[in-house]
Amino acid sequence: MPTSLLQYEMLPTTWFYVSTLIILAIFFKFNRFFSVRNFDLSLLILISPGLILIAMDDSEFGYVWLFVVYFLFLIRLCFDTVMVRRPLLEPNLMPEALSFSCFFLFLFVLAALTVNRGNKIDTIRTVRLEHILTTRHLAQKVGMNPATLTIPYKELPNIQPGFRPFLSFCEHASLSFTPPPQIRAEMLQYKTDFSSWRRFFLSVNDSLNHASSPTSINNNHISAADNPSTPVKTVIENNNPATITPPPTIPQLTMLSENNETINLSSTSTTLPPRPVLLSEPEADISATVSPVEQVIQPPSLGQFCLFMLIPILTQFMIVLGFIYVGHCHFGNIRTGVACATLYLLLPYTNQMVGRIDHIVPSAFILWGVAMYRRPFCAGICIGSAAALVFYPLCLIPLWGSFYWRKGWVRFLIGTSSAIVLFSILLLFSPSTLGSYSEQFLHMFGKSSLRVFSSADGFWNYHDIIYRVPLLACYFAVCFGMLLWPIHKHLAVLLSCSSIIMIGTQFWQLHQGGLYIAWFIPLLILTIFRPNLEDRVAQSTVI
Repeated sequence: MPTSLLQYEMLPTTWFYVSTLIILAIFFKFNRFFSVRNFDLSLLILISPGLILIAMDDSEFGYVWLFVVYFLFLIRLCFDTVMVRRPLLEPNLMPEALSFSCFFLFLFVLAALTVNRGNKIDTIRTVRLEHILTTRHLAQKVGMNPATLTIPYKELPNIQPGFRPFLSFCEHASLSFTPPPQIRAEMLQYKTDFSSWRRFFLSVNDSLNHASSPTSINNNHISAADNPSTPVKTVIENNNPATITPPPTIPQLTMLSENNETINLSSTSTTLPPRPVLLSEPEADISATVSPVEQVIQPPSLGQFCLFMLIPILTQFMIVLGFIYVGHCHFGNIRTGVACATLYLLLPYTNQMVGRIDHIVPSAFILWGVAMYRRPFCAGICIGSAAALVFYPLCLIPLWGSFYWRKGWVRFLIGTSSAIVLFSILLLFSPSTLGSYSEQFLHMFGKSSLRVFSSADGFWNYHDIIYRVPLLACYFAVCFGMLLWPIHKHLAVLLSCSSIIMIGTQFWQLHQGGLYIAWFIPLLILTIFRPNLEDRVAQSTVI
């Protein structure tokens, strides 16, 4: 199906427009315009443009945008510990309407998980950010070397630390639900430098302005010194012919066939359209030149297919249930819990990354660690499980141990250690193809991410990686500093400081740092909606 570039450009924005309007209608306090709640909602909404930029292949600016928003959140969360006065700001919907919205938004999430995945994607207009990231990853795996991904694929598996069998399972699940070959080829073809499009239109605008000037009209030409061998196009203006530099060509894209033969997906002689109005012109049918890469995308068995579908569904259900449980049992207002779940389901990130298991499973464990905070052993198991799976929640242990210092810290450490030891034992049964036991064990504790000089896929792929060193030093100073600050730790401090720690991991994470929003967004939403929780200290609430 021919698809225009303009159609692809509108892809990630649809849900952003709709969800932003709904979020403002439900949660924005119009009678208290300058309230902290409205500021928090504005920052949550501002996360989405960064995701759109990354989807549109302006990854460098997209990651910078995300990091600026995260930095603003860090400043706001630092002041949250002194916000004693917390007025109850109810949503703008009646409780029945809010519950109705939450229920059907969850059904929409289930529909996105079950309908719009894999070969069921029949048009490029229905792909999500998770599909785009997986397709780029696949393109690099088969040797296409997209322009924005310059590191060799063989180094990619060592970037993301954690439990290797779990990470391998997540990768297999993502690859099993990639779009069909034609859709992948279109995504890669239209992935050829949106930044080049911007530069091209700016250069055309400058060229036309220069051509319309008296000096340029008298000369009747514009130099193409950058590429003198490239043919130029003629423009007639005021009956005087002028030539302008041609638009940039689409970089050559290739794919390995089943016989390891190189297949061209584009021609170096093909030029991008010279006018914005041509963006909607039909593209050439490229389905005949695209073949499946069976050695990479292996169709899942029935059991694997059920797991790939069941795990995200159950995880999303547990996240929604966790919000409602915290609202009812710890905030004393079940409507607040439903509001938190509704806001989570409305976020464009939830829609765009709904099926990424490595995002949502650790998120569910961390959220239920908060839900079980009155039972230190259970909370320790949840935090330890999240830490064993993706390493980064391990940085929560100093804060949580300090919270339980007056009561329950021994049980919390036992629960955390039990979960980590259990996953360490499970490594004995992992496939040998994932590496030796010692390699997998060190990988689970972040060996790859703590190296100063390492490969990067994300923000640090565009910037000097040496600048991670001061960030790492500051980050770990903050983590261990929370053993002593703030002195009076209650549930509100636990929520806000845990959010600070998990947001901070995005700044130095090597593999797509900034995109793992699910690791901190439940904590952030609970912090936004929380009441005054100064009396919820471990000494009086821990069972």
